[in-house]
Amino acid sequence: MFDAMNKAMLSGLGLVSVTRERAEQIFDELVQRGQMEKSQRGRFVEDLTGTAERARKDLRDLLSKQVQESMEQLNVPTRDDLLRLEAKLDALLAQCAKSDGSGTGQQ
Repeated sequence: MFDAMNKAMLSGLGLVSVTRERAEQIFDELVQRGQMEKSQRGRFVEDLTGTAERARKDLRDLLSKQVQESMEQLNVPTRDDLLRLEAKLDALLAQCAKSDGSGTGQQ
């Protein structure tokens, strides 16, 4: 089962790296083998590059989701968490400056 999943993943990664130039090369090889007709070139290249672009987007989305879930599991503070903490610290420093008049909060 893991072998099949591994092969599927590797094939997907191969698809992710397909460029227009590579799609044209693949098409030319298929024409030479008699598996495709020259008139199908445009559609084949567009289909393959479109599929590759969707695969890249799906991989990017999957990786982003996995990183976000990992960060949450590790309890790593987010940018928003740090901004909220900074705002609270600024408010506390301002409050201390008002209460002692020195601006540093120390006497």
